[in-house]
Amino acid sequence: MPKKFEEMLKEIESDILEMAELCIDQTESAVNTFIEGDKEKAKHIRRRDTAIDLMEIKIEDKCIKAIALHHPVSEDLRELMTCIKISSKLEKVGDNAAKICKILLKSEYEGKRKNQILEVMKDYLITMIKNAMVAFKNRDEGLARDVYNMDKKMDELYEELYRCMISKILENPSKNLTLATDIIFAAKYLERSGNIVASIGDRIVYMITGERIKEEELEEILEKKS
Repeated sequence: MPKKFEEMLKEIESDILEMAELCIDQTESAVNTFIEGDKEKAKHIRRRDTAIDLMEIKIEDKCIKAIALHHPVSEDLRELMTCIKISSKLEKVGDNAAKICKILLKSEYEGKRKNQILEVMKDYLITMIKNAMVAFKNRDEGLARDVYNMDKKMDELYEELYRCMISKILENPSKNLTLATDIIFAAKYLERSGNIVASIGDRIVYMITGERIKEEELEEILEKKS
């Protein structure tokens, strides 16, 4: 591998890790602000989403430049294509954090939105992102597969929260409708981000092996049907 190309790869990898840290901070801040009901802080967090958008553009430009200049093949090309995909998915995680703030800003409910399951979902999502980046940095196929499978727990948490909120609405619609609905929508954005991070795990497996978990699962389904 030419030294210049190696340096470009390391720089792109560093950018990916930096972008992930921004997404972690944005997710943490968005959920905490949503819970506290701080609308002024929510406006600030939404404006910060621009930094994540710019990171995606920067990473994609660097990847395209590396491909154009060095014509990589095999593992190197897969890594660059994976970096483009990961940056795109991280940008969506950042968007979802901003959307949680938007729920707060548009809500008629004034006050705190304390919810234990929502906080667990937030912490779990952050763990997924951190694990995905460790898998990416260390080329850890096993950990990348674990990240992919972690999404099942995120789905379970959302379903639990959803049932709890629906129960509260039914108990007292006039009192609980707005608050419970806000929490459901915020949790849904976290659940969507869980799906996105799981797909990052899938992409990392592809980067390492040339195969995708989703394709393996499809093959297993087809084998069972045949």
